[in-house]
Amino acid sequence: MKKLAYIIVIALVVCNIISWSFLLLHKDNFFKVVFFDVGQGDGIFIETPDKRQIVIDGGPDYNLMAEKISQVIPFWDKELDVVILTHSDSDHMNGLLGVLEKYKVKNVLWTGIEKEENGEKIASWKNILEREKAEGAEIFLVKDGDGLTGKDMKMDFIWPEKILEKVSKNDSNNNSLVSRLCYTESCFLFAGDISYSEEEKLLGKNIKTDVLKVSHHGSKYASSGQFLSLASPKLAVIEVGKNSYGHPDSETIKRIENSGAKVVRTDKKGDITVLSDGKDYKIIYQKSGEQGY
Repeated sequence: MKKLAYIIVIALVVCNIISWSFLLLHKDNFFKVVFFDVGQGDGIFIETPDKRQIVIDGGPDYNLMAEKISQVIPFWDKELDVVILTHSDSDHMNGLLGVLEKYKVKNVLWTGIEKEENGEKIASWKNILEREKAEGAEIFLVKDGDGLTGKDMKMDFIWPEKILEKVSKNDSNNNSLVSRLCYTESCFLFAGDISYSEEEKLLGKNIKTDVLKVSHHGSKYASSGQFLSLASPKLAVIEVGKNSYGHPDSETIKRIENSGAKVVRTDKKGDITVLSDGKDYKIIYQKSGEQGY
């Protein structure tokens, strides 16, 4: 009996140490943006100092994004504030199907634009949205001019110009949701998969940023010199994995570097975490464990 009591006491002490270690690890005042290594696709997690959580896209794998999220939030936290789908290509949408399956989500934002030739996937997406709506989630169709606000944070959607019902295969990327998020003085620009023609339409808007999520995995048809000059990022993150498209293009990387930005890639660094205090930021790379500023 004494032995059993001793084991129980030891177990409680160990659990207490683990719990406090976890809480201390996650207790910070940083604005956090994690660019997950989800292969050839986008998957982004955002957390504010007051623990509001935003997910943008989910990569091509059904389960991976949800697993990644579980690694950066407490195990008891099964609720997300906002999930955003930039467009309905499988390398952005598939992982969100798993996220919506495994987490209770308060708000889901997307453009409402369906891509031709992905009927089965978009049907799965719409079915899950109906279930989420029945469980109390708010579903919003968003476009240029819409936005989100929070404590010391503002997220502006600056593309596409309008809600369309369906687009061709080639136009899906060009109608992806583009957003600019600022936490006090630190700004992040999430460029979706748009190309030169759509970048040109954004030149009259405020696209200046500290961190750029590079469009379309570093495609040679995006990140023009003029766009980069106006955006003027310090850090450019390319979310990319093994692919047959030639992503990222060497000339695109050269343009970005010539603009003065530091280029980092998820296929090289793993998950890339950017922590900001509202003015300065630091970067943590998963694969190497190194930190940068």
